[in-house]
Amino acid sequence: MAELVIYGRDSCGLCTKFKKDCEKEDLKYRWSSIEVAANKAEMSRKLRACSWFKGGTFGLPLVDMYGDMQSRPTVESVLAAKKALPSDSEVAKIKKQFKELDVDKDGTLSFEEMKKMLTTLSPKLSEVQLQKLFCAADVDQNGKVEMEEFIDFVLNGKQVVAKISQEPPQGTPSADGVRADWKKDVLAAHNDFRAEHGAEALTWSDECYLLAKKQANACQERSCMYHGSLDGPSGRHGQNIYWCSMPGKDAQPMVEAWYQELIKPGYDFEKATFTPGTGHFTQVVWKGTTQVGMALSEDGRFCVANYFPAGNMMGAFKKNVLPRGSPYAPKEEAPKPRAKAAPKPKAEAAGGGGDAAPAAGPTKVTAKAMTPELLATLTDCPFPYKEKIEQAFEKAGVEVSVARSEEGIRKTIEVTIKDGGCTSRMRGTWGGG
Repeated sequence: MAELVIYGRDSCGLCTKFKKDCEKEDLKYRWSSIEVAANKAEMSRKLRACSWFKGGTFGLPLVDMYGDMQSRPTVESVLAAKKALPSDSEVAKIKKQFKELDVDKDGTLSFEEMKKMLTTLSPKLSEVQLQKLFCAADVDQNGKVEMEEFIDFVLNGKQVVAKISQEPPQGTPSADGVRADWKKDVLAAHNDFRAEHGAEALTWSDECYLLAKKQANACQERSCMYHGSLDGPSGRHGQNIYWCSMPGKDAQPMVEAWYQELIKPGYDFEKATFTPGTGHFTQVVWKGTTQVGMALSEDGRFCVANYFPAGNMMGAFKKNVLPRGSPYAPKEEAPKPRAKAAPKPKAEAAGGGGDAAPAAGPTKVTAKAMTPELLATLTDCPFPYKEKIEQAFEKAGVEVSVARSEEGIRKTIEVTIKDGGCTSRMRGTWGGG
């Protein structure tokens, strides 16, 4: 079972008071000082998974109340959470179920092993929705669900299913170095299915790719599948997301998983409207969409495809999602992308204003505030490092170093944030599919 864990600093008066209040109520807890790097990393991982955390500052102590992470909770709320915990007999039943699902007896559950149980929670869930459920259970994102994670998930599984099964539609409306074979595979995977539904073939879009890459890495950063990075220079994008239990999957099986929503949970061509669990399929075959860009996260576990113009527009399903065997209709003129703005001039070597274009050779900038030189090293970076740096600078005394290098079409960036005695690093590479 999940435990009561208190994250804070020994010097924090509120943390000391909260611990004493817990001791008065005979609440057993584990103290986790975030001055220890491993404890801080554990706290950060749990914090990023919280739906209420949108970045920025938070108050100490942070308390993991038996699987529910909260900032500065009351002791009364902890007591209520403890009272709601299952009995020993209920936990024993869940552990028995875990062992029955663990076919290979390695003490963990893979996606395939958990799939049977996830399907019983809601038989109409699509493959992608099942993946989201598995991601929710796999808290530490190691591709396996351990016993403690399984117990917590079973206790909260019905609420998670309800949230995922009612997802709304996704709204309306230079990637140099992307491998040619990746583009070819992405287009072939989509266009084979589109041809069966009377939709014209898609073409590759660098704009879609860059936003898809940014969102894939954002999913990796937060350790969950969520939508974002939908607004591009040409307008609003559509978006599909896929999670890979093992990194390095080809494009075809991922697109096929989206397309299989036609069968499970099943799309009703007569009703011709958005239904939960079929939005990935309808976006793949959406007749009005003409461009796609698809990218993997740096760890290869999250795949995001962005589409333009966006599909899944209310009131337009009948016209854009055609049954199998439909002939091609006369091609309509697609919205023309807006002209790209002229590139900004390079900043002067000393004291120039604006964002300077990064040099091709190795570059390293160290600063204690967001300077033009530091900002220049982040030009065209698809990762959310700029936001992380801005958050770090909200605290006094923080020093940030950004090292950037380029080898042909491949670009690498490493960010080091020093906050007193704590140092954190982020590293990313882009310029490929």
